[in-house]
Amino acid sequence: MEFSFLQPKQNNFINIIVRDHVIRMVELKSLDPLTVKRTNERFLPPNIVRDGKIVDENIFRLILGECVEDWGLKRKHVRFVVPDQYVVTRKLTIPSNIMDDEIIGHLYLELGSTIHLPFEDPVFDVHVLHRSEKTELVLFASPEEVVTQMSNLLEESKLKPAAADVSALCLYRLYYEFGQRNEQDHLLVVHFDVSCITLSIFVNHVPVFMRTVAFPQDMKVWEVSVSNTQLEWAGDIVQFNVFLEDFIVEVERIMSFFRYSLNQGNEEINRILLHGDHPNLPLILSKLREKISVKVDTFEQDVYTQDQDTVDPKYYYSLGLALKEVQ
Repeated sequence: MEFSFLQPKQNNFINIIVRDHVIRMVELKSLDPLTVKRTNERFLPPNIVRDGKIVDENIFRLILGECVEDWGLKRKHVRFVVPDQYVVTRKLTIPSNIMDDEIIGHLYLELGSTIHLPFEDPVFDVHVLHRSEKTELVLFASPEEVVTQMSNLLEESKLKPAAADVSALCLYRLYYEFGQRNEQDHLLVVHFDVSCITLSIFVNHVPVFMRTVAFPQDMKVWEVSVSNTQLEWAGDIVQFNVFLEDFIVEVERIMSFFRYSLNQGNEEINRILLHGDHPNLPLILSKLREKISVKVDTFEQDVYTQDQDTVDPKYYYSLGLALKEVQ
């Protein structure tokens, strides 16, 4: 889902992530070595963004405008992420005589006949897996109105939207940059924050499956610390543990789906990467390692700012976005 704008210099980009609870920004100083110039965040009041959708545009516009002013972002080019809840992936096969520059047009023609999506007026991005007698590809689709809404709000705040991305790709891009990937891995990426959970499966560096798990409303219970720098869990930990048991069953179901439905028992998930800003992430990691037989990893490498401070891992999602189109 890339806008067809000319790409400015890397150091003129900012990278913005909007979730239900927060706006986060990362700006790079350099790529080699990977150095962060600055990070910023602004926690959002409840119900400004809900389940990935901006439901109160007026308040969000005011808050975004304050961020742009306070962080000195005017006229910067921006990468942003499409909400996970509005991203659909499909593995498709098309005739081999369709050239790369014709694929998007072909897919639009097939809408409603061979391609069925849960929304109208999509925007597409594709990744070609291989060509032989047929061309195999992965399709990413989102509602045009969702992408356009965010793009328009950024423009109204004196920013220049340049590219949209998918959260799973952001996290995997950083995983790849850190050298933690293995060519033989069938990797399940679990992004676990306070508003939703996204599970994505990567094979040969390509996401072949993506699913978002919504939190029950009574699980979205958190507070911002007095210092306004971190989230704190404010719910019932016993109830959260019950939810975790159900979540792990869902992880096992998805792993089984990948093995038997997508690969006829010939391939299986052999690694899990866990990331997110949920206050209970250490508990989540412990439960996954206790219940799931495959290796469960987190990001194991530090990133530094230009002042040699360690970047908080909660910014890694935005950092992966900052690496878009670099590799």
